[in-house]
Amino acid sequence: MDSISNDFSHLSVGDLHASSEPSTPPALNRISLERDTFTDDDHKLLDEKIENSFSAFQKLNEEPDLCDLLSRVTMDKRLTTLTTDEAEELLDREPSIARIIRNGWQVGSFKEVRQLGVFPICSTVTF
Repeated sequence: MDSISNDFSHLSVGDLHASSEPSTPPALNRISLERDTFTDDDHKLLDEKIENSFSAFQKLNEEPDLCDLLSRVTMDKRLTTLTTDEAEELLDREPSIARIIRNGWQVGSFKEVRQLGVFPICSTVTF
């Protein structure tokens, strides 16, 4: 599926210029904190909306589908919104993102997911 925008389609794990061998464990690039203009309270408001959307899973103490969860997190107007199919494709290509999403679900905060670094083909960091 080639419908993911260039920004999210080139989400990088580790160093862009590193060898093709994966690092152990892979380190996801993050945007600089200066570029995240949201306060912690802003992130909390977004997190509450996500938690409300998935409250049935919380009541059952179950983890929601990570593709659905990632798609919901990207509904933040500053990010490239992903459909569940696009989120699934991204998680297939970059499975280490699942760890960040899972951790966000467990702690009730998706700030780290929103701060994932992305860069287009020209290799400049964008958000």
